[in-house]
Amino acid sequence: MIGSVVSNIQSVVVFVAVLSVLIIVHEWGHFITAKRLGVDVKRFALGFGPTLFSKVYNGTTYMINAIPLGGYVKMAGDDRMECKGTSGEFYSKPIGHRSLVVLNGPVVNFLLAYISFIFVFMIGYPGQSTTIAELVDGGPAQVAGLRAGDKIIAVDSREVHGWLNLQWKLEGENPKRVEITVLRDGKETTLTVIPEITEKPNLVGRPRMIRDLGIDNMSNVIGGLVEEFPAENAGLQGGDRIIEIDNQEITSWTDIKGAVADSTGKQIVLKLVRDGQILVKAIKPRIDEHTDENGQTVKIRKIGIGPQQELDLYKFGIWASLVHSGEELVYITQLTYESLYQMVIGSKSARESVTGPVGIFYIVKGAAQEGVSHLLFILGVISASLAIFNLLPVIPLDGGHLFLFGIEKVRGKPLPPKIDEYIARLGFGLIILLALFVFYSDFSRFGWIDNISGWFTQVRKMFP
Repeated sequence: MIGSVVSNIQSVVVFVAVLSVLIIVHEWGHFITAKRLGVDVKRFALGFGPTLFSKVYNGTTYMINAIPLGGYVKMAGDDRMECKGTSGEFYSKPIGHRSLVVLNGPVVNFLLAYISFIFVFMIGYPGQSTTIAELVDGGPAQVAGLRAGDKIIAVDSREVHGWLNLQWKLEGENPKRVEITVLRDGKETTLTVIPEITEKPNLVGRPRMIRDLGIDNMSNVIGGLVEEFPAENAGLQGGDRIIEIDNQEITSWTDIKGAVADSTGKQIVLKLVRDGQILVKAIKPRIDEHTDENGQTVKIRKIGIGPQQELDLYKFGIWASLVHSGEELVYITQLTYESLYQMVIGSKSARESVTGPVGIFYIVKGAAQEGVSHLLFILGVISASLAIFNLLPVIPLDGGHLFLFGIEKVRGKPLPPKIDEYIARLGFGLIILLALFVFYSDFSRFGWIDNISGWFTQVRKMFP
């Protein structure tokens, strides 16, 4: 009990520290740019609500407030209606200078992400192992002579660092042969594979063409369970090997995903092996609704299990880390924009696409438990995501201000005050609605809504 409390306190401390770093870096980008361009900065605040600490230095009040879920930089004359035109005021500066002040908040978040990834690659990049667990019978890899247990270390002489990086290097629709270098029995071997060109979804579900080798790195062994999902409630454990689902033989993780997705009964019957014993478990799946790319509502059956996956640390020198970090940042940025695009067109629900403070807390908590490298990687991912989100053209986000500056540049003058005020109110309203939705999604995703409903049900039973 005490150990759990201490662990939770440590997790909260790590979460607040990570969030504070992200906020301070973002606001520092605005702050330092404003200072360099001659704008008077009145306040630099971390958090909202009651002030816990404040200190005046060089004309700026530095503040730490009670609620560490944001921050702000207050500049002289940053309200157009109150700007008097003096040289130190924000709105007295040219559009280019104002735009630079606003833009550099997201820019330094991208820089933080890039620097975080550099350290991750130098300390050790935590990637899913590229060791082959399964080959498709008669597939390209098997025909070429690859075997289960081979570890892929290069594609066309380009070094591979993790399974996702391997998939990225195989994207495309060029049917020409692929040179696959593997580590087998401690020796490097290069084999020529003629790939099949297939369409598969990427991490955010968007279809893309890939040179399929007919391999997988996941077996039929459970690696982890989602809290409060049916599998955990039914007593499944990490290390269980699933051998049958609804009397269908299971030999791979692909078989498991297909059997669960195709099941139709109220319960799914699993036969598994644990410590040499065969167990049978009946599980009632959770059914979630998802909108596909055609706008159709699809029901997805989930039981809350993840595959057992071997993780490798890929360490590089400084120059290789600089290159790989840039590739990683571009890849994550691309995936994030793809996810936002799918949310806008309705092919992916907002609930699947966004994560709020509660979700970030659990992500950071898990990363912190895995070590410094994992935590730095998550810091980089969240920092890049924060930059992308802030560049959306919605007031009060940075992208919204840049959008208005763009209109001002084209028109040769700002929008009328009434229209400016209307856009600001609309933007604030949208952000508040989004915040409420994100909190609700987080609470629902992690079972808090069900727990609260159950608590109220128990209270009602106590007072008939």
